Amino acid sequence: MKDDLEQILKSFGEIESSLTIEEALWKLSNLTLFIFKAESVTIMDVSEIPYHFVVLKNVDSTAASELEESLFKGKNEKNLKIIKETKSPLILEDTLKYEFWLKVGNSPRSWIGIPILVDNEVKYIINIDSYTPNFYNDDFQGLAEAFSMYASSVIEKNKLIEQLFKTAAFDKLTEVQTRQQLFDELKRNIDRYKRYGVKFSCLMLDLDKFKNINDTYGHNIGDIALKSFAKVIKENLRQSDYIFRFGGDEFIIKLEEAKENEAYLIAKRLKELISSVKITESLNLSTSIGVKEYKGESLEEFLKKLDEALYKAKKSKEGIVISD
Repeated sequence: MKDDLEQILKSFGEIESSLTIEEALWKLSNLTLFIFKAESVTIMDVSEIPYHFVVLKNVDSTAASELEESLFKGKNEKNLKIIKETKSPLILEDTLKYEFWLKVGNSPRSWIGIPILVDNEVKYIINIDSYTPNFYNDDFQGLAEAFSMYASSVIEKNKLIEQLFKTAAFDKLTEVQTRQQLFDELKRNIDRYKRYGVKFSCLMLDLDKFKNINDTYGHNIGDIALKSFAKVIKENLRQSDYIFRFGGDEFIIKLEEAKENEAYLIAKRLKELISSVKITESLNLSTSIGVKEYKGESLEEFLKKLDEALYKAKKSKEGIVISD
């Protein structure tokens, strides 16, 4: 008992030293395994459909891929919906007794779902699994509720820390994230792709004839053009997507869980929106866009191919090119 308490206290210290949400979630999953004597634990981001895994611990790979595929198809399980609606933990003593339970692969027989709330909305759900029927029961309700409150407070704190870091490193002119933050973000996405196969794509875009804008209208108008360009993009991205200033008039947009065909459609829509922006009576904005889905290459190679796609886009009739 003393050893268990020491382990829990040590875990609390490690969790609360986290500087990012991602780091905190991984450490929370370790503590969840220990406290609930779980055989496997997953954490899902349920803020937007389709839901997706952000942490997998001790999970059968076949079951995980089947479950994530069902989530991508919009088959969101009733148990997750109940948790989102009630904002409270849910315990299924024997999962096979529930018709709505998605029976895939080596499916758990007893389960607890614990919500993590951010801004009073369910952002993540911790899935706690046992392969023994009736392992979890109402006796775990109090513990699950306490853990939900603790995990929510941790993630709320990490959200504030991340916001402070992002605000401090924002590009002052366009108020978007910087090149260094892009590298950090892409490294996290590449790691997630290698672990779970979660796809993502990027768009690289710039202002057409930006040098001519500066030369003809002056640098003040050039700055206004850049700010307007970034603003229309920010206002028309999904909550899960990010824009970064790569340098000069070049920007990169990271599209979470988007394949190249989806990224192309987003690029097409953004290009139309940007073309409608009028800076002066004689100056409308326009852009060229390179599109690239990540397919396992190095970060350097990925960015090189993305840059090449933008270069080709500037010479193409449509102004959008998907990387080979």
